[in-house]
Amino acid sequence: MIKNIISGCLVGIANIIPGVSGGTIIVLTGLFDRTMESISNLVNLKIKFKDKLKDIFFLLQVGIGILIGLVCFAKALEYLFVHYEIQTLLWFTGLIIFSIPVVKKSEIPNNKINYFYLILGILLILIINIFGTGSTENIVPLNDLLAKNINLIYILTLVGIGFIGGATMIFPGVSGSMVLLILGYYHLFKGYVANATMFSLGADYLKIFFPLGFIALGVLLGIVLSSMLLNKFIKLNKVNLMSFIIGLIIMSSIIIIPTSGYNVTNIITGVISFLFGGAIVIYIEKKLNN
Repeated sequence: MIKNIISGCLVGIANIIPGVSGGTIIVLTGLFDRTMESISNLVNLKIKFKDKLKDIFFLLQVGIGILIGLVCFAKALEYLFVHYEIQTLLWFTGLIIFSIPVVKKSEIPNNKINYFYLILGILLILIINIFGTGSTENIVPLNDLLAKNINLIYILTLVGIGFIGGATMIFPGVSGSMVLLILGYYHLFKGYVANATMFSLGADYLKIFFPLGFIALGVLLGIVLSSMLLNKFIKLNKVNLMSFIIGLIIMSSIIIIPTSGYNVTNIITGVISFLFGGAIVIYIEKKLNN
């Protein structure tokens, strides 16, 4: 239970960071197959409710963790990105890169990687990154969020933002935050999430709560539809799917490496952060093997 909540928390944190995929974290924590199957079972009308209870309990644990990660760490990550962006991104890079052999070993231990699908995964992230360069989006202040006019078009936009976040929360290697950044909605999404605990706003809090509700609806739809699709691919050909996902993970871990802003201090602390991320993976892997 604790492992599921912590894993969910890491998924939530990852979904806030542009370039880091929540789905990748699901794979790295070993919950990929179970999550896809549980969500698919939950929406399968042929399965009786009593047979879904284990799936519901499991998904609640992961869901609680995701909410904790999204809400509680949104502001903390804003601070880290302002003051320690290079170190934070290199720490995540270390976590992801050192986890790739673990994914291969745990998901397709007795099979060779299909390099055709591996390259497809790499190319997909590369294309997304190319189209994502040069985004000029700015941070959305709280006052601007409160002044938003909630009409049908804006509601559909919020549901769409949530759908992208939900689908990519499940799909490994693809960063929902990066996609939203490309489309120009990342800071709008993060602005609502970061202010979810601003209860001191009083009546104005409804102007945060209602948009969050529509985003949550989109997230739910994205999670359900993407998990059903992935579950079918797992049953169809897991080796090809995991090869594709490993390609996504490899390229997504490379493109989040900062390309500027380095000095001697940043280089040293960045390398330490990268190795620290790798050390965490190695330590957890040894613990699991024991």
